[in-house]
Amino acid sequence: MTCNLCQKERDLKNSHIIPEFIYSSLYDEKHRFHEISDDVKKKNKMPQKGIRERLLCLECEQHLSKYERYASLVLNGGYSITVRNEGRLVHLGNVEYLKFKLFALSVLWRASVSDLGVFCQVKLGPHEEKLRIMILNDDPGTEYQYPFILSPIIHENEVQEALIVAPTWTRLENHFAYRFVFGGIAWVFVVSGHKAPNVIINASINRNGELTMLPWELSDMRFITHMAQKLAQQSKL
Repeated sequence: MTCNLCQKERDLKNSHIIPEFIYSSLYDEKHRFHEISDDVKKKNKMPQKGIRERLLCLECEQHLSKYERYASLVLNGGYSITVRNEGRLVHLGNVEYLKFKLFALSVLWRASVSDLGVFCQVKLGPHEEKLRIMILNDDPGTEYQYPFILSPIIHENEVQEALIVAPTWTRLENHFAYRFVFGGIAWVFVVSGHKAPNVIINASINRNGELTMLPWELSDMRFITHMAQKLAQQSKL
């Protein structure tokens, strides 16, 4: 089969779209997590591995793993970054631009090439091929290309790490944007052939290794609460 990243004919591995380390906070003592479907006809599942699909060859799996290892250290406190609070804003520093941005873009790209229904709203069109080439060549692009913002999700003063939500698309000031929730953070990617709003670019990671996060209360994130309400309504049917 053809590897989606290198596009060579090779044996394909069961590849994670959302990296496995993200699921660690979801597992119970039997290494299972609750997978809740918003389709009333489907039963909820208790898988022991994160969502996977035959997408990549071993070499390309290893290519992406270097981004994932770095991101896991940054997100789990295993890497020395600086943190500065300014009102509600949290400014992070000493984050490697290339590794962290390519980690984020690789998740976005994998969701787009996936055939799984949970990622059906992520369709990047011509940007999918552009991202493939960038990822394959270890090219994070400029600060203006595919910026993203991070918002830690807070409930009762704690980051909600044990939450992964199917990604959705929206519009942000006339630009397409894709919203992911994993690792206790809402990730919002702006995908456009035009320059994104300055407020997005300024918050996204820059080549100086700085990025800005704006924490949000779970109850204020309408796309999440709407999904929870929908699930609650269907459970009563």
